[in-house]
Amino acid sequence: MRVERRIKLQVYLILILYCFIFACGDDPEEKKPSLNPEEEIMLGWEEYNSGRYGSAMQAYERAIKAISDNNSLLAEAYNGLGWVYLGFSGSNGLNYNYIAKSLDKFQEAISLDSNNADAYVGKACLLFIRRSSKDDFNESINCIDKALEADKAYLYRHNYDSISDLYALKAQCYYYMGESEKARAEAEKVLAIEENNITILTIKRLLAD
Repeated sequence: MRVERRIKLQVYLILILYCFIFACGDDPEEKKPSLNPEEEIMLGWEEYNSGRYGSAMQAYERAIKAISDNNSLLAEAYNGLGWVYLGFSGSNGLNYNYIAKSLDKFQEAISLDSNNADAYVGKACLLFIRRSSKDDFNESINCIDKALEADKAYLYRHNYDSISDLYALKAQCYYYMGESEKARAEAEKVLAIEENNITILTIKRLLAD
């Protein structure tokens, strides 16, 4: 019975992360506004935050085509595409083709601008979901640490609300790696900020079993 309960809690934990990352929505008819790259990126985030991934993708791709010599802006457009493909991967039953595309876009964003903290967070979420090996968990943790060292202006704009969400993701990685003490340490950081965090309360129940 304890094993069965543990499995149910682990599944519940994964579902919570999906709710943290993914939104659902139907795309409207294709929009082709005449906008500059900055405006296209702003439109992309508006569409993304409304769950209209197809329209968001079109906006980011238009921006990329129009940007010639601004690496920071280009990185933001690729970062947006990374989140779009990550969203597609969740709304299509964990599609690994989209996961691969998402990883490529986040990598491109980071290569262009190593201060884009949001791209590191996106990559961290993606690797946690993919979890093809222990290396994915380690790299996810590494990406979160890099995000916290990068430009804070890129953080907390969508999908995650505060540093507690990032600590919670680290706690989950450590838990699945079997590093209980490190998972507890990250869990305590979250509880010091948000005492009723559902993800962390679930992890604490799992660690107590």
